[in-house]
Amino acid sequence: MLENTNTQNTGKRLMSWKSILGLGLALFIAGGLMVLAQPAAAQTAVSGLTQEDIDSLLYMREEEKLAHDVYVTLYDLWGAPIFNNIASSEQNHTEMVLALLNQYGLADPAAGNAVGVFVNADLQALYDDLVSQGSQSYEAALLVGGLIEEVDIADLRAELATTNVAAIEQVYQSLLSASGNHLNGFANSYESATGNAYTAQLLSDADVAAILSGGNGSGNGNSQGARGGGNNGQGQGGNQGNGGNGRNSQGNGGRR
Repeated sequence: MLENTNTQNTGKRLMSWKSILGLGLALFIAGGLMVLAQPAAAQTAVSGLTQEDIDSLLYMREEEKLAHDVYVTLYDLWGAPIFNNIASSEQNHTEMVLALLNQYGLADPAAGNAVGVFVNADLQALYDDLVSQGSQSYEAALLVGGLIEEVDIADLRAELATTNVAAIEQVYQSLLSASGNHLNGFANSYESATGNAYTAQLLSDADVAAILSGGNGSGNGNSQGARGGGNNGQGQGGNQGNGGNGRNSQGNGGRR
């Protein structure tokens, strides 16, 4: 079972942005030559992004990497195809965000980092915690997958509500739809493995029910997002078995 303290330590609501762009320093040199280090506001004006957009992209790049890295690690532990298949999808997602970073000339926080390595200290701690939980049992690993997708849905909704940049909106909407599909896959596999219904861990019960019935996570729903409180994850591991194909999910849920 996932502990309530763990669900409360997920998502962007715990983010502490510890790196900020430095203030510009104007140096006037004889002959009228001026060298100006642009302040953060000027830099964002040049890129066409607000600072909130920049922070969002940097965070989302590593958040999608976290999902990929956790699933790769859990696949190595349990051999369930669902983890491998969804990890491939998450790799595509993090590369979509990387394309936006490149488009706007932003440095990639994940550049050169191996699986399980993150610049953001909160995401590093979260990765370690989720892998620890998912190592307890196959059923616990499926719950970890469900929790990650609920957090992604909450964070993506929050970011979509604050950006007006069409390119970012397009990518985030695509990621949001995929997260709904992934949540369906993990929920279906958990139910097949344990005989117990998947219950909400961060979003509201009604919100998760709507997603599992085909809502794809794209609506606003009645959720408490990653910046608010979450529900405690429920469900005990039972007999292990094949998960089958999830509802709109990526790949098979059963273990090899």
